[in-house]
Formats: sequence, C-alpha cells, structure tokens
Amino acid sequence: MGVRILKQSVRLLAFLAAVALVTSAARADGYWPQTSARTQGALPWTGPYVGLNAGYGWHDVSGVYDSAHNPADLSGTEPNGAIVGGQIGYNYRMNWFLMGVELDADAATNSQSVVDAANGAQITGELSTLASARGRLGVLWNDVLLYGTIGVGTARYTFNEVKGAFSGEQHLSDTAAVYGGGLEWMVTYNVSVRTEYLRYDMGDSAALSPTFPGVDPGDFVRFRDLDIVRAGVNVRLAP
Repeated sequence: MGVRILKQSVRLLAFLAAVALVTSAARADGYWPQTSARTQGALPWTGPYVGLNAGYGWHDVSGVYDSAHNPADLSGTEPNGAIVGGQIGYNYRMNWFLMGVELDADAATNSQSVVDAANGAQITGELSTLASARGRLGVLWNDVLLYGTIGVGTARYTFNEVKGAFSGEQHLSDTAAVYGGGLEWMVTYNVSVRTEYLRYDMGDSAALSPTFPGVDPGDFVRFRDLDIVRAGVNVRLAP
C-alpha cells in the first residue's frame, strides 16, 4: 500500500505544480480574468465546514468459488450502486490557492449475486461502508475551486452464501490510497456545492470460509478498485 500511495502522491503533486505554474503565468501576462468584489473581499472559503454527499460507485471484484467442481467466477458479484454520506473538513485560503483536510464516511447498499451451477448456492457480494481521510489542494477562480485530493481510505465488503437452510457471511475490509479531484462552487455566503471523483486503490483478498458449502481449498475473493462519482453540499461553520 505504501508504494501505491507514494506513486499517486508524486503524480498528484506534479499535476498541481503544473496548474500553479500555468495560473501564475496567466496572471502575470494579464490573461487571467479579474476577480469579483466578493472574491477580493470576504468570499468565505477559510474555516471549518460540514456537508452531505450522494453519488454512485463502481466496484471491481474477482475470485473463484467451488473451484474443484464447476467454478463460479466471482467477478460477477460487482456491487455497483448508489452511496450516501457526509463529510467534515477545514479549508485555508492563500490568495488564489486553497489547502485543506477532509474526513468523509458513506454507506452503501450495493449488492449483486451469482449462482453456482454445481450446487445451486447463491453467492452475493455487497459493499457496505467506506470512509477516507484526505488532503485537498486547489486553485481558486472567482467563486470556483478546482482541486485535487489524496489520502487514505477504508472500505468494508461482505460476501454472503445461501444454499438451502444454510446462510452465512464473511467480511473483508481493506485500507488503501484514495485520490481524485473535483470542482466546488460557492453559491452563496458560507454555502458551496461540489462534484468530485474518487478512486479507492484497493487490492486485498481473502480465502473463502471453509464453512460455506462447496468451498474448496484455494477458493478466494479479492476486493479490488472502487471508483466513485458524487455530488455534495457544504456549509461553512465559521461566521
């Protein structure tokens, strides 16, 4: 996980450095649009904030079940679907630039099932919760913020099997790098709306529980990358 975080951090910092260089050059040459009176004065980006978000997640899962007989491909259990949650953070504005930190948590009821043809077991994968702690760095243009973000996140995945009277579940959690970016607009004093993309760079795997009917040695499930697109609204808490 450390290598993935380092690589993504270098890429994000290089991108933001390029944005800062272009922005500075544009302002020096007189091509950058003039700011509004609100931006020059009291546009309230600095301070703590809380907010809500909702969106959609695409989750990549792989693995195999009942490998000694008629293997079921667990990539069919990709639990894509809606997510909803909230965030809390702090921004600090430095002229045209903004830096901050943010914590978020989301719940999901995304699930998808496959059926093992050999024994009739229904196998369901479900993404239940996800959360992250990230830094943000962006460029301000009038009332609009363009930002990149990177940090660490965790997600919880549940694997269920139902066969006849048997019903069992197995949980798998993974922690990995989270990175992405977005656009945020200060629509009125202390209230902003945003749209953003986040990628959870997952890769953990686990052997399937031997208590499940039909499980053979070597059967496993892998919790892979999670992509999220979501919208949100933030309210700044400072006056």
